[in-house]
Amino acid sequence: MEYNNIKDKLIQNRFPTVVVPRYGDFEPCPLYQTRLLMARDGVHVETNQLFGRFRGHHADLGRDLPYGDVTGINDFVSIMGSEEVNRIFNNDIRPPAKEHAERNMEWAGWIIWNAEEGYRYLPLEIEATFGSVVIKNRPTLPAGSCLAIDVHSHGRIKPFFSVIDDRDDAGGVKVSVVLGGYSGKDGFAVAGRIAVEGFFFPLFDPDTDVVVTL
Repeated sequence: MEYNNIKDKLIQNRFPTVVVPRYGDFEPCPLYQTRLLMARDGVHVETNQLFGRFRGHHADLGRDLPYGDVTGINDFVSIMGSEEVNRIFNNDIRPPAKEHAERNMEWAGWIIWNAEEGYRYLPLEIEATFGSVVIKNRPTLPAGSCLAIDVHSHGRIKPFFSVIDDRDDAGGVKVSVVLGGYSGKDGFAVAGRIAVEGFFFPLFDPDTDVVVTL
């Protein structure tokens, strides 16, 4: 389809919609691209990033469509269980999040990824209060790096994704993690999701967003 409006062309270039062939093969998702797949069972969201691939079912239309089938892909779920990321959480994220929680303040930090170093903690310049945390100057990522895990803490308040979080996660592709419910004895509870250009998928058990203690 040809679009006569430059905005429509930009949308399709950045976030194309692909009809899945019913009988033949379809092209793999290119690196750095996110796209919608129209499949037999509805709409799927697919992304291919440096740190992994993800393909998830987003909408069940209640009837079959005359297209092909797709199989889910989720490299992202293994990120939180990796040795590198666990080390970063223990050494770099938990201590400042704990310090802020003990002062009844929120906190935020990033984990970035590049091919040479793998996962690496990136501290942020923040303004934190009891009920909010704001990144003062969003850092420019080093060449070849991308934001993989966006972490913020609610301190002693239960971890959940707010309307503000939905707005912050509306663009780009990343794993989004919220720490909360802090107690000196039990540590933090953790909520997590996969954010793909404003579409959200549970990172852990879909029946509950708080399934991990850190």
